[in-house]
Amino acid sequence: MGKRSVLALGIAGVLFGCGFLWQWLHQPEAEPAPQEIVLSDGAQRLAFLEANGQPERCCVATETVQLPAAADDTYRRYLALQQAQGLPLAAHLGEAAARYTYTQNSSGQGSLCTELLLSEDQVLLGAIQYDSTAPEQFSPVLSTE
Repeated sequence: MGKRSVLALGIAGVLFGCGFLWQWLHQPEAEPAPQEIVLSDGAQRLAFLEANGQPERCCVATETVQLPAAADDTYRRYLALQQAQGLPLAAHLGEAAARYTYTQNSSGQGSLCTELLLSEDQVLLGAIQYDSTAPEQFSPVLSTE
């Protein structure tokens, strides 16, 4: 093997390595894995709400709901909010879930509601807060920063 062949192989190796390094450095960031928050009883749900800036809450409704099998136009905004909070709602579409509705205990803020959506094994799938006079205008419970 001549000096030119060795030089050509060396240059090819450096170019290949630079190309690989550039591709590795510019790959898109992976979505973070969803959190798994288990809230097995009422005390844990209340502690979760308090830890997220919502003290003095009272559970006013508990119901079993069937999650849609696929996110339609009306459900996409809700699903996107849960994904932004790092909650695994998308992986549980089509399943049954429990929805817990909480209100503020103080009389001055009686229209503020918080809903927690939990899977059958008590994993938090969704968390929103809203004013009961405008429930279509909801916001996250968990910080999305």
